[in-house]
Amino acid sequence: MGRRKVTHQLISDNATRRVTFRKRKDGLFKKIKELTILCGLPACAIIYSEYKDGPELWPNLNEVRSLLNRLSKLPVEKQTKYMMDQKDLMNKMIKDAEKRLEKEKMHTRAMKLGLMAASNDLITDTDCSEELAKAADVVDKKHKAIIERIKAVQAGAPILKRE
Repeated sequence: MGRRKVTHQLISDNATRRVTFRKRKDGLFKKIKELTILCGLPACAIIYSEYKDGPELWPNLNEVRSLLNRLSKLPVEKQTKYMMDQKDLMNKMIKDAEKRLEKEKMHTRAMKLGLMAASNDLITDTDCSEELAKAADVVDKKHKAIIERIKAVQAGAPILKRE
């Protein structure tokens, strides 16, 4: 049976909303259980809803208490290291996109220089000093990084494979 596309907005019919909540909650608990089994890590869930008086806990009250105590014993920096609100998430996405854009710009500049060199366009009266300066800067940075890596390997640092 195929699934239809769901629009993410409040379900107006109360009975449908309750059924959807129950099914999604059960699915969430199942996913958390699979995560703990497959990855061998502790996890818990606390869900408050208007359909029950108290919170619904997974896997049980004692395990949830134990994990919350473990979390509260961590320093505040570690507790909140991966916590994000919508603003933080958007800022991170923007920074990642800016990094990708800069990488693409550098790649494009290098490709243009390669095309210009291949077509002997460098000899003509086209001013490409800015592109050549940027290319020289990139080459210098790569050269310095290679030299530093060679020194580190000679000093006993492990050789890492790039993925």
